[in-house]
Amino acid sequence: MGLFMLQKITTKTKLIVPIVVLSFVLLFLGGLVISNSYTKMLSLETLNDKITLSKYLSQTLHSLQKERGLSSGYLENQGKLFQKEMLLQRKESDFQLQRLMNQNILQDNLLFEIGKISAIRAKIDAKILSTKDILDYYSNINTFLLKIIIDISKSSHIPKITQNILAYVHFLYLKEYGGIERAKGVVLFARKQLSHKELVSFIKIVSVQQQSEAMFLNYACKNVEKHYIAELKYTSFQKVKEIEKQIIDGELRNIGLSSEEWYQLITTKLNRLDDLGRYIENHTIFLINKELKDVKLVYNAVIFLTLFSLIVFLIMLKAFVKLANEERKLRMVAQKYIISSVTDLKGRILDVSDAFCDISGYEREELIGQKHNIVRHPDMPKSAFEEMWKTIKEGKAWKGKVKNLRKDGSSYWVWANIEPLYNSKGKIDSYISIRLDITESELLQEKVKEQREKNRVAKEMMYQQSRLAQMGEMLSMIAHQWRQPLSAITAASGAINLKSKLKKLDEKTAIELSSKIMDFSQHLSTTIDDFRGFFKTNKIKVKTDLKKIVDDVSSIVKTSLDNDGISLEINVNSYGELLTFESELKQVLLNLIKNAQDALNEKQVSNPKIVVEVADTSVSVRDNAGGISEEIMDKIFDPYFSTKTKKDGTGLGLYMSKTIVEDHCNGKLEVTNTQEGAEFKINL
Repeated sequence: MGLFMLQKITTKTKLIVPIVVLSFVLLFLGGLVISNSYTKMLSLETLNDKITLSKYLSQTLHSLQKERGLSSGYLENQGKLFQKEMLLQRKESDFQLQRLMNQNILQDNLLFEIGKISAIRAKIDAKILSTKDILDYYSNINTFLLKIIIDISKSSHIPKITQNILAYVHFLYLKEYGGIERAKGVVLFARKQLSHKELVSFIKIVSVQQQSEAMFLNYACKNVEKHYIAELKYTSFQKVKEIEKQIIDGELRNIGLSSEEWYQLITTKLNRLDDLGRYIENHTIFLINKELKDVKLVYNAVIFLTLFSLIVFLIMLKAFVKLANEERKLRMVAQKYIISSVTDLKGRILDVSDAFCDISGYEREELIGQKHNIVRHPDMPKSAFEEMWKTIKEGKAWKGKVKNLRKDGSSYWVWANIEPLYNSKGKIDSYISIRLDITESELLQEKVKEQREKNRVAKEMMYQQSRLAQMGEMLSMIAHQWRQPLSAITAASGAINLKSKLKKLDEKTAIELSSKIMDFSQHLSTTIDDFRGFFKTNKIKVKTDLKKIVDDVSSIVKTSLDNDGISLEINVNSYGELLTFESELKQVLLNLIKNAQDALNEKQVSNPKIVVEVADTSVSVRDNAGGISEEIMDKIFDPYFSTKTKKDGTGLGLYMSKTIVEDHCNGKLEVTNTQEGAEFKINL
């Protein structure tokens, strides 16, 4: 009976080893990797074709953009200008559109729009369309074409290539809005006047171009970015930029440029952009071909490795025969190192390994015939064993952590796997248990848990220290805010007292002075309410916005800053509602402003100022105190690190601010140096 357990598992183990190796090598490497590589090759080849298609789309866009500008100029000048160029451009557009339609990729709605082009052109020739109608029609077609290119960008799953395609998409949007600007400009220079509505529209077009340019440069690789920056130095780019500024400044009449001159100038710019677009297309195709070459190398290498693995498997079969001869030695090893036992259906021990005896402290003779609960620890709940028996009686395996009791009364932990064993009739006749000693792991987890609790308590103490320090600063601010109202109350009450003694206190004066006392008292009461609300200890997220938080904090710090001669500038670009810990964010913002105030006071900056900016769900605080030394930039968020020279800094303000923003509010607190000073930015 001594090796009863091992006789049941050894043969299975020997059979499973080569099967697992074969499955892993052939199916995983040969199946998954080869399949993935092949799929990737097909995907890259398809993407390559789509990029070639996008070149056609780009050329069509460029052609239609020119036709849009020429048509607008033709109509706005009553057919006196641009007619010859417009007719030539129509032929080019027809060629580009026909080539696209031959690709059979255009959707019905786009084909419908293209089908209207002849009728649109006829109306243009008859001068019965407005320039707005022309812009709307051609821009609508171009939007459809751009959407096809956007869909192409979604088919790339390789970061570098995807980035290049995204840069290309935003570049095309930049170019498209440049084309709209060309058409708008042709109209404006023909009329030599600009309504408020048209000015807003023109500014919007320029703004969208700037946004598209920013997105394009954000995604563009260094080579593409370098080419684009070089293009910006050309005269046409500089001249267009100057004219845009003059138009926006309301100097359209003073520019002295005709529609034709404007069209030629901006077309020169857009043609150069079109050349750059072709460079981006060719660069993207180059990246795809390079990636395709690499994938093919991997594909061929994996096929070779799969064949090699098959040879290894055959060698393993030979080794399996040798492994069978080592069965006796393996049993001895299993007895010594595997904690195992076999019980009957009632839980009486039939067999145990030497390792089981070693860890439990019992001799084999003391265990055989005994109930397995001889090693049960009283800490283990009865429900755990009820669940275990229910599981294994159903013919299922049970796994879990078990705390056991040694013969000497000490305890140990094991990870147990208990399974039923079947007889030749397919009925359960015993249970086998394999255990792994996890005592050291459990003890380590307990120590880790204790240490985590200590860290939590320490962190809470630091948090309270930080709150107390801020409360001290708040009391100082409130003292500043109370001085003027208290002085006013004293003066008013003194006046009442004096006039009363001199018998000169009339009803009007009494009412006036008492009203002032009531107003100033109400101001003091409001200040107390602000202070109480600022340090609420509830941990409930509330709906709020950053503008409200900034306003609440500014009402606290304004007087203190005014007393120090520091200007506080608040810029709210945009803001939205968010769900967060409002009180904690107020503490963070207060700390950042106070730090800036201390730095400005310490360095005695002339014209000191603090600027707070709110944009959506981010807020920044910057000063003109000269910034933070690069030597300590990486340390300022460390606990107990302080740069204050007056020995009154706790070194916890920035540490707790970062903890609140990043751990409590799921945000990010970062610091950078600007040209004037330091800037702290909270992103939520």
